[in-house]
Amino acid sequence: MTKITVSSRQSWVSRLGQSIGGVIVGLLLLVGGLVLLWWNEGRAVITAKALEEGAGLVVSVAADRVDPVNEGRLVHVAGRAQVEGLLADPDFPFVSAPALILERRVEMFQWREDQETREVKKLGGSVETETTYTYRKVWSGSLYSSSRFYDSAGHSNPSSLPYSDLTLKASGARLGAFSLPQDLLNLSATETLRVPENAPLEGRGQASAGGIYLGNNPNAPEIGDVRIQYAYAPMQDVSVVARQTGDSFDAFPVSGGKRSLQMLKPGLADAAAIFEDAHTENMILTWILRAAGTLLGLCLGLYLVFRPLSVAGDVIPALGSLLGIGLGLAAFFLGLAIALLVIALAWLFYRPLLGIFMLAAAAATAYGLRALAKRRELPASNPSAR
Repeated sequence: MTKITVSSRQSWVSRLGQSIGGVIVGLLLLVGGLVLLWWNEGRAVITAKALEEGAGLVVSVAADRVDPVNEGRLVHVAGRAQVEGLLADPDFPFVSAPALILERRVEMFQWREDQETREVKKLGGSVETETTYTYRKVWSGSLYSSSRFYDSAGHSNPSSLPYSDLTLKASGARLGAFSLPQDLLNLSATETLRVPENAPLEGRGQASAGGIYLGNNPNAPEIGDVRIQYAYAPMQDVSVVARQTGDSFDAFPVSGGKRSLQMLKPGLADAAAIFEDAHTENMILTWILRAAGTLLGLCLGLYLVFRPLSVAGDVIPALGSLLGIGLGLAAFFLGLAIALLVIALAWLFYRPLLGIFMLAAAAATAYGLRALAKRRELPASNPSAR
């Protein structure tokens, strides 16, 4: 591990100009946050309605027989997913398994640059910055471009990986009498597949720790060495909800074609449990996107819009720091109020009762922000407070 520390100074005028330029970025984030929030609420409602519609249409059928009566219908089938033959890595054919999924995971030993910055505000608004660059040797599946390092000399990485990650899906998998299409095989590869110790690598590396090692010595790795590990999803019980098409499955259109249903879950589960899990996943995704739109879009965007005021106050460092805290809080609460308003308006169209509740929450947040601002002004305007 090596460290390099660099010091620099940025004038107040330069910082102010930079913050003013950041206003444009802030406005773009605001627009992006608003679009994301509105789109997400529509997506969540349409998906929820599609799942409700599907739950009312699905028919559970046995896996051991394809009934032509169910052609084109939304069916639920549970049973053992099996495959004949082996899945094999095309680059290393001796790595194979009777599996539904086979994954190759590749890592390279390389330099990684970590950056740590410490800023000190000076009277007059300038800032002294001390940046420490730390270089470590690590195993990583992502390629670090050493050309972007502050100090690339002595910390050079290869420009590419000799092999990439790979996911293979069985083409002949079956669920009883039904054929399982590859796009339905969304299973996790949780089982480790060990490479044989006597694998015929023919000078391309060596078997090590259950995988393949491309390098001289696995116990003393050098920059550019590569290790490859494998995992697979074995034959197992699965449950499917999809449209029956011949002796196979495809997506079932719902909500007037706005959504389609095609789900596979590991284990034996009834249709109700599958739809319940899908509702939960939809809710989790909805909240993740709400948080992203609110915090990374609206709150951060507003903070960047307000930031020139904070930088202007940095002529007196303590004043600038107080302004920064105040503006940060204002950006957070205002962004939250706007997010609630956007979500409420979207839900008002799709689900009126919940939309009214969300509008009330947005109004309460805005009222609280206004009350807080008035409270801060009270000591200056009320003689009895002196």
